[in-house]
Amino acid sequence: MAMNRPYQPARRAWLRIAGAALPVALAGFVAMTPATTLAATRTPNAHGALSGGVLTAEAIRAGTLVPGVGRVATPAAPGVTKLPNVRASNNGSQPANENPVAANPTNGNQLESGANDYNCSSLQGFYNSDDGGNTWPHQHCLALLPGKSGDGDPNVGYGLDGTAYAFGIQAGSTSVIAFQKSTDNGTTWAPVAAGPTTFYSGGLPDKPWTEIDHSATSPHAGCIYTSLTQFDGPETHIRITVDHSCDGGATWSGPKSVSTEAIFPQVNQFSDLAIGNDGTIYATWIFCTANPSVCAGTTASVMFSKSTDGGNTWSTPAVIHTVKLAGGSCFYGCVPTTGERVSEIPVIDVDASQTLYVADYNDGTFMQGRVTKSSNGGTTWGTPVNVFGTSTSDQFLNWLSVDDVSGKVGVTYLLRTGSTYKLTVAVSTNGGTTWLGNKPLSTVASSFSKDGFGGTFMGDYTGNIWAGTILHATYPDTRTNQCQDEWTGVAF
Repeated sequence: MAMNRPYQPARRAWLRIAGAALPVALAGFVAMTPATTLAATRTPNAHGALSGGVLTAEAIRAGTLVPGVGRVATPAAPGVTKLPNVRASNNGSQPANENPVAANPTNGNQLESGANDYNCSSLQGFYNSDDGGNTWPHQHCLALLPGKSGDGDPNVGYGLDGTAYAFGIQAGSTSVIAFQKSTDNGTTWAPVAAGPTTFYSGGLPDKPWTEIDHSATSPHAGCIYTSLTQFDGPETHIRITVDHSCDGGATWSGPKSVSTEAIFPQVNQFSDLAIGNDGTIYATWIFCTANPSVCAGTTASVMFSKSTDGGNTWSTPAVIHTVKLAGGSCFYGCVPTTGERVSEIPVIDVDASQTLYVADYNDGTFMQGRVTKSSNGGTTWGTPVNVFGTSTSDQFLNWLSVDDVSGKVGVTYLLRTGSTYKLTVAVSTNGGTTWLGNKPLSTVASSFSKDGFGGTFMGDYTGNIWAGTILHATYPDTRTNQCQDEWTGVAF
């Protein structure tokens, strides 16, 4: 790939490159037959505060849920080109949702994505591209550890040396985050190994999120960090923790507490991580109180903490601001007019000057995507800015990334129009003060009813990342009549 400067991955260990450098400018169901019999697992939870991926995995094992059964680039604006829509998940005919994606810091054309892939006995599928996203030839199901069953929630990342990592929850008498490594971009994989584990004896580590320090100048260069929502066995005690490994996953620190402990009906959930170029790790999550039995429709706090010593100790949790969660019968709210469970992940990223950005939504007349920033390391935060301007429809499953070099901030979100949605993009070139674009990247509208689960679960997250002048994105697309991991983006 020809570029006018060396490839430099953004801080977030996610998606990357496709195509040459461009001028910079901005203007129902089918029964599933697993490959192997699923291992016995824990008793399904009582109140629904777990992530959607875990709840869906448990329901499938319990037999109460069964997964169902030529695109060209187009101009977006002068100097801006939409990338094609390309299906990344090709393991089989079952749905695939929740779509992280990463890029090799040593080779920007090597990409890795993943999903809750219901073709896999582990329910954890991973896909690697050698050509910047145009094709995804390496399809892989995460192997199961002995006596474990897969609980979804895929994570992906590349080490500083170019090693690809695939992570997912695996439940059993002791539940862990399992992972595999590949040194040839997903062509072959090392044996599955146990990584971060439970904080509570007999508990479950939920909603893992992994970031890898790619800054050569960081005192913790190459270290892997995974945040978790830790539930005890009865799922009444809940806290956010972060594990780290600085030897490629050979050893792990054990869970370090980031949040205080919540006792149900209080809930901590949906953490995210970012790593500054000085090695500081930043964590966000939400705190809500179920009223009476769900957090839907309540006011939640967006929480923040950071570590300056490689993840060993964390600052006292602080509130960035509050958000109103969507209403409905889903635990954290449903997408309006649908039965789709929707998450509230406060997505955080950091630029080269250590300015922090957090994207979330606030429910009012519509679910409104917003971005808030801090210029002093999270000590104080500005007023949230609406990404979409004046809302005319719901924006949900937001993701955010910052380009270290240009300072551009990119937000992608799913925009609802009636019973369908499209992935939409907005970009700020002035530090999040104003937003341009709000243009669809999807070439075909997706239908909530075709998610593969009767309109009830399309995943808890999407993804995007800057690479040079390109913002890449992944999302759940239903053009095959059920969710699949779709890759696209926009080039400036």
